[in-house]
Parts: sequence; C-alpha cells; structure tokens
Amino acid sequence: MAELENKAYDPDTGPAYPMPAQPGYVTTQPMPGGATHHTNVVVIQQEAKQNYGAWSTSLFGCFEDIGSCLAATFCGPFYTCYLSNKMGEHFCMPCCVPPPGDLVVLRMKLRTMRNIPGGAISDCCAATWCTCCTAAQMSREWENTGMPRQ
Repeated sequence: MAELENKAYDPDTGPAYPMPAQPGYVTTQPMPGGATHHTNVVVIQQEAKQNYGAWSTSLFGCFEDIGSCLAATFCGPFYTCYLSNKMGEHFCMPCCVPPPGDLVVLRMKLRTMRNIPGGAISDCCAATWCTCCTAAQMSREWENTGMPRQ
C-alpha cells in the first residue's frame, strides 16, 4: 500500500488506489519559494431520494377513458400488441410471452419507470384476474403522465 500512495494522481485514470469517501479533508501543497498553500476540498454526498409515485388512475377507472376500456375488452390481444408498441417494446412481444405474462412484463416496466410501488405478485394478480382493466389502466397511465410514445 505504501508503494501506491507515492504514485501521482493521473487525471485520465484517477487515483492509483481507492480513496475513501470523506465529508471533507485538507491537503497541503508546497509552493515555489517554500511557502505552503492549503486547499480545502469538500465532498458533498447527496442521498438519493426515492420519489414514489402512484397510479394516476384506479385499476377500475375504465370510465375515465372508455375507448381504451372497450378496446382492451373486445380486442384484447391486438390491444396488448398496441400497448407494447406504445411503451417502446416490439409489438410482437405479447405473441412471444403468453398471457397474462405479457401484461405482467409491461406493467413491471411501467411501474419501474414511474417509481410506482408494488411487486410481481400484485402485477400478476392484476393481469390474471383483471386483464382488460389492467391493460386500460396502463394505457391511461402512459398518456396521463406525458410519457412519449417510444
């Protein structure tokens, strides 16, 4: 370790050894003519804030957008392909992942993107028992939060 501490700092590769994170430390640098110059270095680490969102509409809020509700009900497989494409996945993804897994995958993606709390079991239950409502809710969520069509 003593050998590494004597190596100079290279701005392209960083320090030759791992530096511990410290709230602040003082370095002393010699200056021409024997004077000493003190440099205060302050490192501020910010905590990552978890901004948890929530669904903008209820799972059973189909009357807020009757068009997506009707499309999900009467054209389910085609609507899931449309939703997949709208969310940036290949439109054939629902053909490769059998229902209700296709909606589970898309719902997890949307929850992750929006920091919506929940888990795989809640996504699986919603997609299995409320398939049409789940697809319609995801479409409303995508539109209501201003997410671009990918």
